[in-house]
Amino acid sequence: MHVRNIPTYFAAFSCYIGALTVVFIIGFPSPTQKQLIDENILDYQTLPIFASISHITRILGLSSASLLVQLGFNLKLQAVISSVLGIAGYVLIVIANSAVYVIIGVALVGYYTGIAVMFVFTYIAEVTLDNQRKVMSGGIGFCIRLGLFIAYFVGIWLPFRWLAVFGLIQVCLFCLLILFNPLSPVWYVQQSLDDKAKSTLLYLHGSEFDADTEIQKIKGETLSSKISWIESFRTLKEWKVLKPMILMAVIASLKELGGHEAMVAFSSHILENQHTMDPKVASLFYPIFLIIGAIVCILIMNYCKLKWLMITASIFQAISHISMAIYYLVSEHYLHCNTEYSQLCHTLAFWPIFNIALFSFSFGFGWGLVYFALVGIMFTIHRELFTAITDMITNFSSYIVVMIFFYLLHNIGGFATFLIFSCNYLIAIGLVYFFFNI
Repeated sequence: MHVRNIPTYFAAFSCYIGALTVVFIIGFPSPTQKQLIDENILDYQTLPIFASISHITRILGLSSASLLVQLGFNLKLQAVISSVLGIAGYVLIVIANSAVYVIIGVALVGYYTGIAVMFVFTYIAEVTLDNQRKVMSGGIGFCIRLGLFIAYFVGIWLPFRWLAVFGLIQVCLFCLLILFNPLSPVWYVQQSLDDKAKSTLLYLHGSEFDADTEIQKIKGETLSSKISWIESFRTLKEWKVLKPMILMAVIASLKELGGHEAMVAFSSHILENQHTMDPKVASLFYPIFLIIGAIVCILIMNYCKLKWLMITASIFQAISHISMAIYYLVSEHYLHCNTEYSQLCHTLAFWPIFNIALFSFSFGFGWGLVYFALVGIMFTIHRELFTAITDMITNFSSYIVVMIFFYLLHNIGGFATFLIFSCNYLIAIGLVYFFFNI
């Protein structure tokens, strides 16, 4: 770590804490849903709403963040103000005695995450240099996996109210840290405040940094004057602007349609009938292998095409889903766990745990980090708007997937459900191979 880059790393660290808080609320339902049902706060009708509502309110946060940027509110200020809503949401969960309190609490935190994720994506990209941006943007994905692991792991030991307190502490820490971060030099340039942009660049990258050249580069990549949403959308008629937008929209959809968010929300639910180990402990395999996959991806990201990371990940995720479908077929229709087959049944109980681990490693290795790296390097103009659009698509896809997955699992069974979701990855392999050259 070079001494002159310490301010940059500190700025990035606050964003990583923000990334951790963004996914903590998404992981929150998995270890807590059984407890909430046992305490008669939730039932199986409200469970999928509880598990998915944060995706919808996150979309609202993203859209309002983009609008407020157009009105002159910088993202740092929005992130601080929205943290208050996140704090209020966790407080509601802590005092909850009904489904209404819990769902509204999760919804408020979801809204906060919409603005937080906009800040995190944009700020990292705008305070880092070209040779730092891909890996440091990919680091957002790693911290998201870490946040998911924390939600699962701490959820094993804490009741849902104390787990909400843990989430509350994270939001407070994020809010406190970003207060010490400077405003983005890109934002200063957009406001025609070149002197402040120069001071910020020298602070971030050292007194010997060529800030004047970087400011001219920023001016060449973005517009120095504030533009409206209408004007931003008009630029979509230009192919050089529309192409990365289409690419990211497709990747955002493919990333979720394979069932990642459903596995995040319901891995404990899937494993609850496995008596080999505590399902909450077994579900830790999901975030642990996400983190391992993310680490491997960061180590090799600069040495291979992102296209091949996505294809490799899709192949193994398809295999995982097909294997899971076979498990349901065998366990539900061809194997009765009587005395004769008790040992075999005991062995087969590890099958879904292995498949969840394989799926999560593959996602972390490919789609999980590739998406964040692409957001960091592809959007050089209208960054806030385009980041909002792609993340809205991601969260809408996540919401649909979580809702559909739960009802399919309980109405047509595990075999058909996992077979359907495996087809999504087979489609993804073809699309990425023939149409992307990243």
